[in-house]
Amino acid sequence: MDILVKGATIVTQNAKRETLKGDIFVSKGRIAKIGKNLKEKAEERIDASGKLVFPGFVNTHTHIAMTLFRGYGEGMMLQDWLTKKIWPAEAKLKPDDVYWGTMLGVAEMVRSGTTSFNEMYISGLEKIAQATEKGGIRASISLGMLDKVPGHDTSGEIGKTRHLIPKLKTRSGRVGAAVACHAPYTCSGELITKSKELARKEKLQFHIHASETRKEVFDILKETGKRPIEYLDSLGVLDQRTVLAHAVYVTKREIALAGKAKTSVSHNPVSNMKLAGGGVCPITEFAAAGANATLGTDGAASNNSLNMIETMKTASILQKNHYWDPLSLSAQLALDYATINGARALGIDAGSIEEGKLADLVFADLKAPNMAPAHDYVANIVYAMNPSNITDVMVDGKFVMRKGKITAFDEEKVVDKASAAAGALVGA
Repeated sequence: MDILVKGATIVTQNAKRETLKGDIFVSKGRIAKIGKNLKEKAEERIDASGKLVFPGFVNTHTHIAMTLFRGYGEGMMLQDWLTKKIWPAEAKLKPDDVYWGTMLGVAEMVRSGTTSFNEMYISGLEKIAQATEKGGIRASISLGMLDKVPGHDTSGEIGKTRHLIPKLKTRSGRVGAAVACHAPYTCSGELITKSKELARKEKLQFHIHASETRKEVFDILKETGKRPIEYLDSLGVLDQRTVLAHAVYVTKREIALAGKAKTSVSHNPVSNMKLAGGGVCPITEFAAAGANATLGTDGAASNNSLNMIETMKTASILQKNHYWDPLSLSAQLALDYATINGARALGIDAGSIEEGKLADLVFADLKAPNMAPAHDYVANIVYAMNPSNITDVMVDGKFVMRKGKITAFDEEKVVDKASAAAGALVGA
């Protein structure tokens, strides 16, 4: 369907970072034309006066089905929380649980303006793909492989991923596979190397947790003589198709290595602080070194949301405070990390509103009290906006939310099904 959006205020995220007043013509899932007083014929014509339109957010690190464990086991030390609450509950996960947990996450993402996400999980990957396709958004999905725990071995993990790769790609092309290793402390060097080789062969992204905690850093240093990102570099896995999640405890040398390789780094500030990691990812230093700086939420069990608006604001003010520098990580950079850079990390032709790009658009109400006055539209998106301001979301040229109502699925049913599944898993 061709759609003509009229009279919008457009935060383009183009090379000049222009904000324009005008029209957007969407055809065949892409932005066909941008301008003033467009006359193109379209099946649907939308009056977007009073609306701010900007590119959909890209969440570069998630465990989406963990929405089922939102708020479960609060007020515990990390290791106790994992061993006594999360891991036992995850061991009971059935494919349908993963499906409904994913649907719940998709609903939350749509309502907060996220149109694409980078997923790593332990089971139910095909159900994650099905749910994401049903929800109408984009995802890069991977099995979090590991072989340093009982019951898992290198060849078996690689075999599982090889088997899954063709099964995760959906007909629409919005959903596809990636290759992932859980982390250097749960994966052998052989598994990491072979996984990256598979990713290169299949032309897929590679996703791995790295340097999330101090314990991880010292364990890897003791085992290999190298810090985690140095170790990954020695294994040859750093390149433009690798996404490093967290990267909190790093050295200047590691930052330089990631920058030289143009590796993507996913900064997850809300999760890191809530889990009391005690450190701050130097994401602005990664960016200055040449790395592709992006943002992620992590899972809703540790965040406790999948809200990229909250993540942008938190990332920006955390960097400012950490460096004692109000100029560190501006609103514009935070929006870049959440849109253009995220799309680059996942290999998606989106992240900006430009002719030829995929039509992944978010509409927000400029007449809401917290969005006025409009001295700086980008600052309002990053520091003032909240999900309630978002009225419409388009992915691939199709509305998945229209006038505040999710159109792709029955949201009320999803909440009920996910809540029931969560209750059964934790014995509620």
